[in-house]
Amino acid sequence: MGGRAVSKYLRLYGIILRTFGFKLRPLGTFLLLQVHRVINGVTRALDYVLFPAFRGRRLDRPVFILGNPRGGTTFVHRFLLNTDRMCAFELWEMLFPAITARKIFRRIIHKFAPFSPARYHSADAHETSLRDVETDDAMAFFHFVDGGFLWSYFLAWEDTWGSAQCRRYFELDDEPAAEQEKLFRYLEGCWRRNQAAKQKDRIIVKSSIFTLRVKTLLRRYPDCRIIYVVRDPLETIPSGMSLLTGVLENSYDMFNATRPDDRARYLENLYQGSLCLYRTFHDVKKSGVIPPANLQIVRYPDLMNDFENTMKRLVDFLELQPAPEFWDKVREQAQKQEKYQSKHAYSLAKFGLDEARIRRDLQFVYEEYGL
Repeated sequence: MGGRAVSKYLRLYGIILRTFGFKLRPLGTFLLLQVHRVINGVTRALDYVLFPAFRGRRLDRPVFILGNPRGGTTFVHRFLLNTDRMCAFELWEMLFPAITARKIFRRIIHKFAPFSPARYHSADAHETSLRDVETDDAMAFFHFVDGGFLWSYFLAWEDTWGSAQCRRYFELDDEPAAEQEKLFRYLEGCWRRNQAAKQKDRIIVKSSIFTLRVKTLLRRYPDCRIIYVVRDPLETIPSGMSLLTGVLENSYDMFNATRPDDRARYLENLYQGSLCLYRTFHDVKKSGVIPPANLQIVRYPDLMNDFENTMKRLVDFLELQPAPEFWDKVREQAQKQEKYQSKHAYSLAKFGLDEARIRRDLQFVYEEYGL
């Protein structure tokens, strides 16, 4: 483990001590991360010897599903995989993206369940296990122990919105070229491995953090397809906060026991982060830098009330030719959507919010998308 990594972990543990008090479990987590880092590095290196063909895989018209957390992105991501024309990562494959590692661990991956980060994730949001398809944001976090996950769960407890640190995590299109290259070089290696392992020609990526990287995506992948899923902020923002705070509470009992001032600062930072995701995409879209051929907007109400036509529009946009069985699944899901009623109701006051503030701060979202 390099000195930079040690410094990062020490700083992170300092935040945990000051905010949550003394906890032993994070030390065990840091140790597991180092073991994982070694396994990941060795097996990725072996791929160049055992499965070198992955390097020649072309990232043809990669699909990126963007939007705020809890906005419907996971549902769209998972359902489009039913076309059987694209590939994505199950959670365990993000932990072990090397083809060599998958060959080794595939048959015993269930034994890793007691150590899985998914065990802290409430099924009320969506089903999450080692065998479920998840966001590529997690894959970047597992490797670098950095990025949006790190800020949202830990750094935001002590950060001040607008600080230099905050800008580093939210002004990603302005990130130094060397940092961008390091991230995308790793992800592209993983994406190509996944294509080779699953024998698919295209990837489909779900990432909330990439909502802040639209210009970068267009620059690196001019033929990419971007699906932006947008939902009423009154639903996504408290739901997203509930997800994050729930994971902290379920994992280390590290939310409700914190000081009121710390909680208030943390929740305000999460709110500002949510605003930034909405605003950044809006500004990029309105600037005209996204060619119409690269973008498709999906409103959450259309997913619920006009599912079949929404899927037809997406399949055409992605230039896919799914098997007839896909359309059977679409019709079946459309019938479920007609009867669907959300069981979730989140208290805005619990997160220091009120409806008037959200509507005022995000008026541009309601006007732009007719929500």
